[in-house]
Amino acid sequence: MVAVVAFAPVVVLAQSADAPPADTKDGSTITIKASKPSVTNKIDRRVYDVSTNPQSAFSTASDVLQRIPSVTIDPRGRIALRGDPEVKVLIDGVESRSGALGNLQASEIDRIEVMTNPSAQFASDGSGGIINIILKKKRKDGVNGNAGIRGDDDGRYNINLGFNTKRGRWTWGTSAGTSRTQQDTAWRGHQQWGTETTNGITLSDMSRRSAYANASLAFDATERDRVELNLSHYRWRAATREDGTVLIKNAAGQVIDDHGEYVFNSESGHGSEWSAHFQHKGAVEGETLDLNVSYNSGTSSDSAWHRLIGLVPTPSDIAYAYFNEGPDGGMNFKADYERPFGKSRLNAGFEIETNESESLGRSQNLAALVPGESDAATPFLYDRATKAAYVTLQTPLGKWAIMPGLRVEAERWTAGPAETSDLRWLPSLNLNRKLSDRTRLVASYSHRTQRPNGYQLNPRLVYYGRYYTYEGNPYLKAQETDAYEIGYEFEGKDFSSNGSLYYRVKTHPTTQTRRVVGQVVMTSVANADEARAMGLELTAKGKVSEKIDYSVNLNVFDSEISGLFGGEALKRQYVTYSGNAVIDWRPNAKDWLQFNLNTEGRAVQLQGYQTGFYRLDMVYRHKITPKWTFSVRAFDLLNSSKQETVFETPQGGSRVENRTERPGIMIGVNRKFGKGGPE
Repeated sequence: MVAVVAFAPVVVLAQSADAPPADTKDGSTITIKASKPSVTNKIDRRVYDVSTNPQSAFSTASDVLQRIPSVTIDPRGRIALRGDPEVKVLIDGVESRSGALGNLQASEIDRIEVMTNPSAQFASDGSGGIINIILKKKRKDGVNGNAGIRGDDDGRYNINLGFNTKRGRWTWGTSAGTSRTQQDTAWRGHQQWGTETTNGITLSDMSRRSAYANASLAFDATERDRVELNLSHYRWRAATREDGTVLIKNAAGQVIDDHGEYVFNSESGHGSEWSAHFQHKGAVEGETLDLNVSYNSGTSSDSAWHRLIGLVPTPSDIAYAYFNEGPDGGMNFKADYERPFGKSRLNAGFEIETNESESLGRSQNLAALVPGESDAATPFLYDRATKAAYVTLQTPLGKWAIMPGLRVEAERWTAGPAETSDLRWLPSLNLNRKLSDRTRLVASYSHRTQRPNGYQLNPRLVYYGRYYTYEGNPYLKAQETDAYEIGYEFEGKDFSSNGSLYYRVKTHPTTQTRRVVGQVVMTSVANADEARAMGLELTAKGKVSEKIDYSVNLNVFDSEISGLFGGEALKRQYVTYSGNAVIDWRPNAKDWLQFNLNTEGRAVQLQGYQTGFYRLDMVYRHKITPKWTFSVRAFDLLNSSKQETVFETPQGGSRVENRTERPGIMIGVNRKFGKGGPE
């Protein structure tokens, strides 16, 4: 085992791969090259080294994340920490754009930082926690690269190519790729509002294509100064076809509506991002100054063409369409300074961020679908600006290491007709104490603010069908979260574990709501009064044998939400769970097999709940030669990617089930060039 302690208060507990045997030359010198620890526990985060993960050559960032303890990804691609979907994903400390994880190749990732209770160093969004993906910076001399292709008989594929070159103090690289995803989903719904009952079945066929290109340039001006420039561009388009039937009966069992609904949905978008990074290493060991600036812009559009063919009450043929398009963009500038003072360490910095999006929605022939309604073009502008500064100080206090922190955020956002501004003081506290050579006690507190996004704030009423609509709420309040944790960290020779008791209170949590007018379900979002979660999380990582490793994470918690909606006081509470388990088998130097189980339990909502899921995936890799690798990836081996959304109100309720039709298997090959890419 290899552990590196930068200074006394830092907590570093690591489990590493076995070091290679000693290299002796003349008997007087012994050189041992040890691998980096796979897990490092710091005072405010847990760091997972994935730089040498065997699946990195043929996986994306999303594939890697679902194998990290505490992280789960549901069948719709929603990322959660400890079952909480309000998680913020960063790439090198900056929030990633939608779709970036699907384009980011795992071979470019050095490590993943998981913060279930983030310190004041990080923006207050992400009340459920923060995942920070750190990319590889060091490159090997000369020209190196990777090329890979994988696909299946359903038309899914992923092709990527990347090269980097290092000459003296200059490093430059480029990468590009394209992919296609295909998914067939079945939706089955049942609802009863008042005396009428509705049943529906929809079969959905979705195809999505995307492409990306990245370029980077780095210059080591001195041994202490480095400048990096990055540019990326992406495009995507998707098409979804839905065939459905709807049957409505009255209390006497008579059919009062029987129609088929056919939908073609087309989406597309493109965007670009550039960033610049400057790092200076000070004269004091461990002193750094990081300056980052980034700008992104893009545009997206979608259209949905509906055709309803009715049989009851009278034969009919109705066409209706909905369109939405608009640009979005943002800028981020941040500075981070770090310096040790003896056994203490100071972190301080500031951040300025702006985000702006504009959308124009319009309908065509709405009156045919909903008599009395008329077509209209409804623009919506969402503008958000944030200024923040923070400071944390990590220092010893007797037998304890403590790190108090404070973040100040001034924010203003405009959402259509509503405008809000606020100034918030966001404290945090992290601490630990060594109980033995292998065990430490850890604890933390943070106060965070989760602000609503543009989709939640947009008040536009959209008909996704004759009996289903959605409208946002421009008057949503920001959600406040107070989080408390206490736990332990243990490190043995071939076994490590950690556990946490946590309690989280959310004030004004956002929750999905439904009300019914006739048989039309009006879906929106509102602030509840309070949500609480209290739970126990345990993680264990070790070896079954020299060739088999395992990692198991289980989180069991009590979840409760209460609030007032429609003049009625509501309260719901469930004991639920989340977790994952990974088994790695390396029978020899050329073969590697991994099984990964992802699971979540019931998720509570003010008016109902969403059922959980479990999913088993498999990855196999065979090294044909040192340069060529063959891989097989199997998704959802048990065909269990099913979830149900249930709403219950005094006027009635609904239950909708969605299921991905079948598992998928992708076969691929990867080729390394030069010395194989990053160090």
